[in-house]
Amino acid sequence: MVPPWLAENPRVGQGLAFGREQQFVVDPNGISELCDMLAECPRHKPTPLYALPALAARLGLGEIRVKDESQRFGFGAFKALGGVLAVYNELSGAIGEACGASTSFADVMNGKHREITAKFTFATASSGNHGRSVAAGAKLFGNRCVVFLPKFTSAEKEAAIRARGAEVIRVDGDYDTAVAECRRKSRENGWTIISDTSWEGYDAVPRSVMRGYCVLAHEAIVQQWPQGPTHLFVQAGVGGLAAAVIGYLWAVLPERPTFIVVEPQSADCWFQSNAVGRPALASGNADTVMGGLACREISPVTWPIVGAATDWFMTIDEVDVTPARRLFAHPQGGDPAIASGPSGCAGLAGLLRVCADKSAFEALKLDKRSRVLLINSEGNLGEQPA
Repeated sequence: MVPPWLAENPRVGQGLAFGREQQFVVDPNGISELCDMLAECPRHKPTPLYALPALAARLGLGEIRVKDESQRFGFGAFKALGGVLAVYNELSGAIGEACGASTSFADVMNGKHREITAKFTFATASSGNHGRSVAAGAKLFGNRCVVFLPKFTSAEKEAAIRARGAEVIRVDGDYDTAVAECRRKSRENGWTIISDTSWEGYDAVPRSVMRGYCVLAHEAIVQQWPQGPTHLFVQAGVGGLAAAVIGYLWAVLPERPTFIVVEPQSADCWFQSNAVGRPALASGNADTVMGGLACREISPVTWPIVGAATDWFMTIDEVDVTPARRLFAHPQGGDPAIASGPSGCAGLAGLLRVCADKSAFEALKLDKRSRVLLINSEGNLGEQPA
């Protein structure tokens, strides 16, 4: 019997196909061209895919590879891909509508068509990293940005957002409260919301954000890993990262890996949604050190991918975080050291929890032939592991 913190997805069956409903959420076409466009930004380069052979041997696995997003854009987190590209898409769309012509990332970055783009003020709600990304995008293209932060966001993350030129509004509540306040203020002021979560009538921008996240999945499978993963452990908040990586790998790999979604126990909205077969609230108050995953509700637009194709949903405890961060930072046996934040190491924390439980290890069909992909979704961001 599997432990109570691990649950199989009853909707995953034989012949599961990536279809039109999934492609609406995550379109795998054109991602390599998107990578070419990003190359126009002088600070961008693909992030490394590290092999951890000593840890794999210790856990009884064939391979472990980690996509290290702590080195993304000099930014420190995967979120850089989503916010920057979503801001660009809004501006380029406005230029195309006004001029009837396409533009380029470099043109917008260099101030071409400022008579059209200058009027935009971008707003978002964030627990930290997405807000930094939207702020970075707005600064890159010369626009005003307002970021709404829940009360638990660290002072370091607020300072990093302000350093990118954004205004910050603190909200006396959690992430979902910050989203509601962002929506209210944006309606009043005519601001353009760049959100990584969706709601009724608002899904185009979150899909644009997820398209940016597909870049890291594309990089992972072309970075000299011929066989690719058999298992993916991916952390989830509202589900944007999970949907992008699961969707892209599902669409392009000849054999679909086993997908495992990892969440904090107090912010288990995906675990609960899986149990009832539809989007549902977390069982806890989302009070967690894993601030990037502190979400009580899923992003509904991601359900056709994460809800349909995730094989297993699992939770981790707060006490699982520090050992995983420490293991990344101080590896054994010559594995590379990786700087990770509390949310960044959640996939590793999930893997360690599974490998310490025989029934869970066997249920996921892990063995010495397994090739596991992890994503270090954020770096230390001013905090050091104990």
